[in-house]
Order: sequence, then C-alpha cells, then structure tokens
Amino acid sequence: MVKGIVETPWNGLYKLVLFGFGVPFFLIGLVFLFINGSWGFILNGALWMLVGIGLKIKSIRLKVRLNRLKNEGISYEGAVINIIPSHWVRIGSFVTARVECSYSSENGECFIKSGYHLLSPMDRIEKLYSKIYFDATDPSNYVVELFRRDHHC
Repeated sequence: MVKGIVETPWNGLYKLVLFGFGVPFFLIGLVFLFINGSWGFILNGALWMLVGIGLKIKSIRLKVRLNRLKNEGISYEGAVINIIPSHWVRIGSFVTARVECSYSSENGECFIKSGYHLLSPMDRIEKLYSKIYFDATDPSNYVVELFRRDHHC
C-alpha cells in the first residue's frame, strides 16, 4: 500500500526563502530607509524574494510537466535500487537526494535517475516505490514520481 508522495525540494523551499528571508529583510529595509536612507536590507530582501519566486516558478513548471506526462505519456512502475544523497540542500532533518530506479519495458530491464526529492532519515530503499512517466515522442523527457510505502499492511 502506498503511504504518500515524496515531495521535491522546490515545493516547500520557496516558502522558507520568500517568507522567511525575503519579506522580513525587505520590511526591515523599509524601516532603515526611512531612518537613515540605507538601501542594503531592501536590496537583500529583494534578492531573496526573487530567489523565492524563482523556486516557486520551478515548482509550478515541474508540476505542469508531471501532469502533462501523466495524461499524455507512457508510464512504468519502477523499483528503487539506489539512493544518491546530495547534501547541498537540507531542510530540517530532510536531505535532498536522487534515486536510481529500475523498470521493465519492451526493451528489457532499464535504469533511470530521478530528479531531486526530499527524503527523511527514515526513508529506506525498501520503503520507496516509483512511477516513471515518459513522453511518448521523446524518451529523454521523463519524470520520476516517488512514493513512500506503508509496510504495516
């Protein structure tokens, strides 16, 4: 039984960047601008806000691409065979990682790497399940959707 979808870092990270750094620095910058004419915090806040908006746009683009491939593409069920951690982004105890999946197609057993997902320290290979969606006209265009299994059933 599938327990839940594994999120990508782009889904939640934009909120932290935009509302945790961008907006507060911008508002502090407005106060400093009125007190002593300093633009430093406003520029810093604007930069963080641009990064947050960029992350949100990336999240929306990936979601639209996944939905398009779900509706129009070819799908395969995959088995996760390897977790490849990427320690460049950590959100709390979650680590950003890619997974290597295998799936069976008419060409035999195939292997593919996913995009980035947020995995908890409790995620293990045997607790993960994947669905791979390919573009019917361009096999190099694909998306891996990752799920957590519930082993209590």
